[in-house]
Amino acid sequence: MKSIFIAIAITVTTGLMIWQLWPQADDTQTRQQTAAPSSSTSKLGPPENMRTDTWPPPFPERTDERKFVPLLPTGPEISAVQSLAATREGDPRTPPIARSQVTQEMPTAAELADPKAYQQYEARQNARLYAAYVLAADEEIPRLREAIARARDMGIAPAELAKGEEKLRRITAMQGQLINEHPELQNGTTARSGLK
Repeated sequence: MKSIFIAIAITVTTGLMIWQLWPQADDTQTRQQTAAPSSSTSKLGPPENMRTDTWPPPFPERTDERKFVPLLPTGPEISAVQSLAATREGDPRTPPIARSQVTQEMPTAAELADPKAYQQYEARQNARLYAAYVLAADEEIPRLREAIARARDMGIAPAELAKGEEKLRRITAMQGQLINEHPELQNGTTARSGLK
């Protein structure tokens, strides 16, 4: 049994030595062949001083002069620290954030505990939403009509006018549908009181 292991170890060691020596012998033959090139191959290939590992080179050298185009001025030259400090209070060009004046009513603990009471809470929330839409539509419809009339006077393309008219038609239709389904929203004062 020991003799089998010894024979395998000798075979493996010999194989590794041959494998390590094999590429070196192959490289020496290749070097000898490239060291004595024939006169016919030297005429076809690149000059010796231009030979690289890969021929042709991946990016040929440019001989023309590079032209640089100046960039347009982007504004005052300030450092990144100054720029960051300038934006701490916000960009003065941004419009102010419009905060809603209406506060959201939260359900009480009793409404959360009772499913029927919670359904009534949801109904109140939906009524507030519908009332807000009717009021917003009352304000937006006259503005849209004026904008469409101005655009028509200015000669805006009919396709663009059609977009505005479609928007007006949809807002009016939704407002009418809400008023039909919830007649209490018909009066603007009722809608305003529903928001409070």
